Amino acid sequence: MDLTEFEPFRQKCVEELPEEIDKILKGANGEKACAISFITTDDFYGCYLAWDFSARIDEYFEWENGTEPDFLYDPLVDLVESKACEDIDFCHPSDEKWAFAEAFLSVLESCIRQIPDDIFQKNGFQREEVLFFATMGDGDYIQEMLEASLKMFNAKETLEAFGIVL
Repeated sequence: MDLTEFEPFRQKCVEELPEEIDKILKGANGEKACAISFITTDDFYGCYLAWDFSARIDEYFEWENGTEPDFLYDPLVDLVESKACEDIDFCHPSDEKWAFAEAFLSVLESCIRQIPDDIFQKNGFQREEVLFFATMGDGDYIQEMLEASLKMFNAKETLEAFGIVL
């Protein structure tokens, strides 16, 4: 999948993700760990954020904290519905669908890495105390996306602090 197709989505994330992460971390109230997930649908028709101030990511589907910011929804839907994706069957597993997932993760990784350190610090966190990952709420590539994103989005120290062995 050509990453340039993701440019409108990437640009919106770069612009708006830091503010969204700031809002999440402001609610930590002294917690020393935070896991933040990007959850997409099986057909990549949008994405939302969920978070928890524990180290239990294996139960992300039960987290009570969540938000559906437009910048994670509209640009992604526009891409899925674009001519660039017309040959991808988003309803079934395929090499093309997985290539789209990998491109999606790559763009998120870039955006996460661009979050300024001061967003974490002013909320009492070091970057390494916040675990990021992405997956599907249900569907074909739940575990694959989870594992790939954990490796892509986080430093080794962060994975170790959360007890994650991949």
